[in-house]
Amino acid sequence: MTIQSKQPSDIRGAVPPVERPSAKAHVIRTDAEAIAVAEKLAAEFSKDASKRDRERLWPKQELDAFSQSGLWSINVPKAYGGPELSYVTLSKVIAIISAADPSLGQIPQNHLGVVAAIRTVSDEAQKKLLFAEVLSGTRFGNAFSEFGSKRAADFETKFVDAGDHVVVNGQKFYSSGALLAHLVPIVALDDEGRAWYAIADRGAPGLTVIDDWSSFGQKTTLSGTVLLDNVKVRKTHLVPGYKGYDKPTADGAIFQIIQAAVDLGIAKAAID
Repeated sequence: MTIQSKQPSDIRGAVPPVERPSAKAHVIRTDAEAIAVAEKLAAEFSKDASKRDRERLWPKQELDAFSQSGLWSINVPKAYGGPELSYVTLSKVIAIISAADPSLGQIPQNHLGVVAAIRTVSDEAQKKLLFAEVLSGTRFGNAFSEFGSKRAADFETKFVDAGDHVVVNGQKFYSSGALLAHLVPIVALDDEGRAWYAIADRGAPGLTVIDDWSSFGQKTTLSGTVLLDNVKVRKTHLVPGYKGYDKPTADGAIFQIIQAAVDLGIAKAAID
């Protein structure tokens, strides 16, 4: 029996990848600049935020402005060309943007969390490569969560070694930011059951993102189902995420503080 894999064109709701920006992103240098940039963007993002959420209009132009502003690289270490601003400032930035548009505030959570993880677990060559991507304006999405597992840390998505790359198979859902990402970090297990971030190109053959997200509020977080059918990921982009959890690190807490900042922004906007 021959099993034929579905291709993106065969899958209802499949979304094609987006082009990367032609210009390099700005690099912010100070905490004050980061806050000022966030406030300026928030003033623009708030204008049609309700309409975008009500009608589920993707914030394409707003997202490009956001990721090109330099705010998506504020936790890249100085040693690699980044500003390495404090997580106090990062949290303030996310709260400011979330007060203006909660969906836009949510989208960079996993991007910033993966940047932090790269700092913790990657070797020097990988840090140089991936931080350069981030500083140029590359957006990470995510393909972490899986439907039906008893715990958030239970994964069925796996990869196998294929020489200079790995091959990933599985299915994800609730993949915030994946629809308009440039690269998609996929949480996948090796043959020892360890979880890695396999960072795939959004347009990689076999990687399909389906626009099937439904929610009450935050309707434009660019989430969806991600199908992974023999997706090739170069080993240069295989990040040993498990190392951030086999001993005490701040990796998990960074994802959480960003989520708290999103919620703070939403609450502040409701009260104001």
